[in-house]
Amino acid sequence: MADNGSSDILMNILYQAGGGFIMGFAVGYALKKIIKIALVVLGIFVMALLYLSNKGIIDVHYDALAREIENALGSAAGEATSMKAYIIANVPFAATFLAGVYLGLKKG
Repeated sequence: MADNGSSDILMNILYQAGGGFIMGFAVGYALKKIIKIALVVLGIFVMALLYLSNKGIIDVHYDALAREIENALGSAAGEATSMKAYIIANVPFAATFLAGVYLGLKKG
């Protein structure tokens, strides 16, 4: 029979794992829906820019736009590195959270 201390640790791990999976699934599902909406909005925006640029109404500086996109992607990579350290510190929660995100993205 397990003593009370190891039983408490096991229950804590199970709560973290279950909660992590449920929250991960919700995040993955919502993220997929948000990405779809964002891509539609981005597509409409790009089409509008191209139309206005073609008509001579605006002048788009594509080199500056490309630089800004590269800067945004670079800062997102830095944020992912700090998130990785947080995930490693919370392994049971993080593992099931990531599994939930995967399933949420797949089902969303």
